[in-house]
Amino acid sequence: MYKILIDSSERYEKSVKLFKGESEVDSMVGDLDLTVAIREILKKNKLDIKEIEVFDANPGPGSFTGLKIGLTIVNILNWALGKKKSTDLTYPKYGSEPNIHKTKWLE
Repeated sequence: MYKILIDSSERYEKSVKLFKGESEVDSMVGDLDLTVAIREILKKNKLDIKEIEVFDANPGPGSFTGLKIGLTIVNILNWALGKKKSTDLTYPKYGSEPNIHKTKWLE
């Protein structure tokens, strides 16, 4: 069983890891385009995306934008490949309220 785990809890330091069973087979870390990283890991390991049984992501806490990106990709892949229904999506756990500043034009 192959699994891909995405960690995008840090906005500019993401990781994509490929596991076979419990063993890590390959990984990429850095300021990644996650979809490109997934494609490259699959190509390097001669795998088709349909061979991945589980797509998972770190739900947080972490970067608001980073978590949204990682979980959106995982949710889309799981749904598109028939691994999850749209009612079974994974949601981010931000860990705190968003840090949003008022701008002068809103006052």
